[in-house]
Amino acid sequence: MTTSCRLIPAVILLVAALGCSKDETPASPTTPSCTVVAGAISASTFGAAGGTGSVPITAGSGCSWTATSSAAFVTISAGASGTGNGTISFTVAANPGAARTATLAVAGTTSFTISQSAAVNAPPAAGLSAPAAVSPIGGQTTATTRPTLVVNNAAATGAVGTVTYRFEVSDQPGFPNDTARTVVIDGVAPGASTTSATVTRDLGTDTVHYWHARATDGTVTSAYSATETFKTPAAIACAFTVSPAAGSVSNSGGVVAITVTAGSTCNWTAASNASFITVSPASGTGNGTVTATVAAGSGPERSGTLTIAGQTVTITQTAAGGIAVAFRMFDPTISPNPTTECRVTSPFASTCTLESTSFPLGTNGLVSFAWTVQWTDGSLITRTQIGPSTTFSFTHTCGGPNSTIDGTPQPLSVTLAVTDSFSNTVTVTSGSGSQPPLFIRLFKC
Repeated sequence: MTTSCRLIPAVILLVAALGCSKDETPASPTTPSCTVVAGAISASTFGAAGGTGSVPITAGSGCSWTATSSAAFVTISAGASGTGNGTISFTVAANPGAARTATLAVAGTTSFTISQSAAVNAPPAAGLSAPAAVSPIGGQTTATTRPTLVVNNAAATGAVGTVTYRFEVSDQPGFPNDTARTVVIDGVAPGASTTSATVTRDLGTDTVHYWHARATDGTVTSAYSATETFKTPAAIACAFTVSPAAGSVSNSGGVVAITVTAGSTCNWTAASNASFITVSPASGTGNGTVTATVAAGSGPERSGTLTIAGQTVTITQTAAGGIAVAFRMFDPTISPNPTTECRVTSPFASTCTLESTSFPLGTNGLVSFAWTVQWTDGSLITRTQIGPSTTFSFTHTCGGPNSTIDGTPQPLSVTLAVTDSFSNTVTVTSGSGSQPPLFIRLFKC
């Protein structure tokens, strides 16, 4: 018994010793392997306007990554860093200059080149430079109180519309908004390289004036040209010559032209002092012509005066008598009675005769008969007679260019002007009033 009891504790000690010799240290965890894969970039070439793009990222759930841009014009708008799958988003700014490139680096292993084209130059903005004064400048004395102002045209840039010019002239350098002080000539169309405008009213004599001009197309307006100066000429004594100093018309009325001779800056007026006479124009500057119109009279001789440039002109109108004017035609080869056609059949001369049947309506007498006869035979043929004779015979031969076998009728124009002893003249023409139309028949010979 004693031996068994001693072996049991020994076994227990051995087992305990063996158990204490076993290694109980825990194993270290294993780090997983990370793979980050950048997918295809959505866009790598951009126009000058810029744009956006993206790159997909595939990675393990515990794998981290970053993205960077090498240039300031490409910015990472989202996904500058991340873990696991994700997307890098970037923005390309508009390009104001030359073509450029940048590099987009992903996860330190993949890079993409971003290219952007150069900026497209925008068209220049519409603009007009100030025109430049040409004449008169530097205070020069002008030849007239209505000088012509000239500027070099304004230079245009960009899309400029139809240009007109505005000129301002004043006796004050500030060009006050006062029509008595400042003359404005607006809407002046430009010339090829210069533009000119004539002052529209007389400026004060012997006075310094200021002027400038600007251009506009209605939307874009230039600055005014540099202000220039000129001096108007001194006042001169005006002398006037009026001619004729007297005139006359018949009782049927008429016109008389009166010439005024004066200096270029001299003003004059014209007025009638008689109710039956009117004048035009009523005023003028320098040389000019006044037309006096006299109404028809129905009574005795009368006269009236005009005052032109301070001088008197007398107009006389003859007494009314009145004339009844008419005529008729005869062709002896047709009949001894009046006829409306003249037949040309002879190779030697065919003659037709016109006879006045005019008579005076008062104590006046008929003193002159002016005949004009016209027809066409290849060219216009005219026969005339003026004198006291009340008849007029005209001739023509057959076989002319307009002649026909049957003598086709063609117009014959006859005009008779009768003048009486009062110098009154009345005119009638065939085919007008009570006068019948007349014809001439040109036959082949």
